[in-house]
Amino acid sequence: MKKRTWQAIGALCVASWFSAAASAAPQIDAIVQKLKDTHTITMGYRETIEPTSFLNSQHQPDGYAVDMCKQIIADAQKELKLPEIKIKYVPINIQNRQALVANGTVDIACGGAVHTFARARQVDFSPVSYVSANQLLVLKDSGIKSIDDLNGKVVAVPTAGNTEPILNQLIAEKKLNIKVLHVDTHAAALIDIVSHRADAYFCDNSAFLHLIKSAQDPKALAVVGPEYGYAPQAFMVPKNNPTFMWIVNHSMAQMFESGQAEKIFNKWFGPYNLKISPRLRAAWETYSYPE
Repeated sequence: MKKRTWQAIGALCVASWFSAAASAAPQIDAIVQKLKDTHTITMGYRETIEPTSFLNSQHQPDGYAVDMCKQIIADAQKELKLPEIKIKYVPINIQNRQALVANGTVDIACGGAVHTFARARQVDFSPVSYVSANQLLVLKDSGIKSIDDLNGKVVAVPTAGNTEPILNQLIAEKKLNIKVLHVDTHAAALIDIVSHRADAYFCDNSAFLHLIKSAQDPKALAVVGPEYGYAPQAFMVPKNNPTFMWIVNHSMAQMFESGQAEKIFNKWFGPYNLKISPRLRAAWETYSYPE
């Protein structure tokens, strides 16, 4: 009886050891497993956010964020020792991008979403790729110079964006009477301003670059008022993919340290006479960890 008892205890210990060993074994990320099985990654991109992420004249995804993500994918191929990684492009917008990343439809969203604590509940974020803030886009002859001039006027904001809470806070603080108009695209906001359906567009100022350039009369538009908020943009990745996130973080850190990130920035933002801001430079230096 005693012998059988010790045998049972021994069997239980062995089973427990194997169970613990199995649980301690490194788990392969869903994205890494997908890359190994299919040699394919799904990249989400924006269609109209030039120069960050857009469809070029050949109807191919292009831009600052797309170039950065292509380098991340090249580094993933090297790190995982794969013969190739094919990119499957999926268009995303401000309304669906987070859901498509959270449910695994998109492996990496390269549209420059602002990293917020609320969004980080559902998705993970890369290091900061770009830093912007919220400002006003108006017609020059509107007489609008700041938020204080918007009392009794209509202000467009992106649907489901992070700018409306900031506007609502300003409205409450300054006791302004402002009608908020939701728009699904930046192009729609431009149409609303030019047609006088809206008096201003309150949004991430990085979106204004292409809007002004693409307007029928660019000189009629102006970006006014102080910058509100701190909008650190980054690339979204589905949660629970630590190995792939390490590759993303490492790749971007190498871009920051080597000067490649600055070259990509100058390629896309140089034509707009923009230079790397102190905030962006500081963010890059923060993520430039030593090997």
